[in-house]
Amino acid sequence: MGIPVVEQKRCTGCRECISVCEVNAIEIVDEKAIIDYGRCYGDTESCRACIEICPQGAIFEME
Repeated sequence: MGIPVVEQKRCTGCRECISVCEVNAIEIVDEKAIIDYGRCYGDTESCRACIEICPQGAIFEME
């Protein structure tokens, strides 16, 4: 499993990813989502919610 990464050019700052992040690892800075990898455990099977919910497809898994 890879970690979730935000493609900044595609992110619209809609905040959908924030609404599903159980560990509050995502914030919006300058209208773009930023992931705090100190909190995120998206490299496990237990959480991929931000990738799945992003309407722009701006969050993807990087190996």
